[in-house]
Amino acid sequence: MWATHSCVWVHVLGVVYFFPILNFASGFGSRRLAQEYASTHGTRHARGGGTHYCTDSNDRVVSNNLRRILTALVAAPAVVGIAYVGGWTFVALIAAIGLVGQVELYRMARTTGALPNLTGGGILGVLLVATLAWPSLWPVAVAWLIVFVVLAPFLLPQDQFLASFSTTLVGAVYPSGLLGSLVLIRAARSEVVDPSLAFWLVVLTFLLVWATDIFAYYVGKWVGQRALAPSISPNKTWEGTLGGLSAAVLVAIGFKLTVLGFLTWPHVAALALIGGGVSQVGDLMESQLKRSTGADDSSSILPGHGGILDRFDAMLVAAPLTYLYLRAVMGVI
Repeated sequence: MWATHSCVWVHVLGVVYFFPILNFASGFGSRRLAQEYASTHGTRHARGGGTHYCTDSNDRVVSNNLRRILTALVAAPAVVGIAYVGGWTFVALIAAIGLVGQVELYRMARTTGALPNLTGGGILGVLLVATLAWPSLWPVAVAWLIVFVVLAPFLLPQDQFLASFSTTLVGAVYPSGLLGSLVLIRAARSEVVDPSLAFWLVVLTFLLVWATDIFAYYVGKWVGQRALAPSISPNKTWEGTLGGLSAAVLVAIGFKLTVLGFLTWPHVAALALIGGGVSQVGDLMESQLKRSTGADDSSSILPGHGGILDRFDAMLVAAPLTYLYLRAVMGVI
């Protein structure tokens, strides 16, 4: 039975990546047509808005889509595989992702004049994730926080002290602390949730956000017309948002019918709304951060995707809300 369900969700991963691949193929086809036309009629350039047959922009689109697909095909199975292993390996992965996200946040903050302390904030962020897995480490985390508070007046610049101090501490929570919710879900044990179901709950959380991201991006790109929040992120549309939410609903239904049968239909709807609807606020939050600092992407560590914050922005909302829903509302973990 487990093997059957695993095969089902391997196919689901394939469907999640189908639209990017289709878009890449269509982009490649458009480029080929443009090249054939240009070779027949000559490369034509016109000023003042005239038609041109130059394919440089198509080349860039295809190249970016290819990088996006290849990165996802490598990274997504690796993350899911480590989630299956669980234990300290998964904790280390989440802590590492959070730490890289902190580096990106601190780098953006420096463009505003703030000088956050990576050592102080980075160690605190890692400790926050670790304490969620091993609560006995809470005294260590608190002790480090006190040490940083005591030393901060000597480590941070006086003229930008408030901004530097605040950014350092905020970075330990956003992204590291919020991502640590995934550790709590994976470690959950109850009469209802065993280690296998805990793994599938983590996969559900991942797939809800990934499917939402992918479908929101391509639906918005293909048919999007009405801007969702033009002052924050002009490229995001209501059509894309609804497309992403629809994908999340389908993923949640699939999990209900296969590996998470204990979920009732109202809970399926709520989890889909969290992972596919509310989570998109995380995307807007990160867009606002980039807009306020003049950054296009948080970094370029993930080819075709940008940085860790670009890829996990929605997860920073979805993961903690999913954990809180499973624990406080459903009472299953």
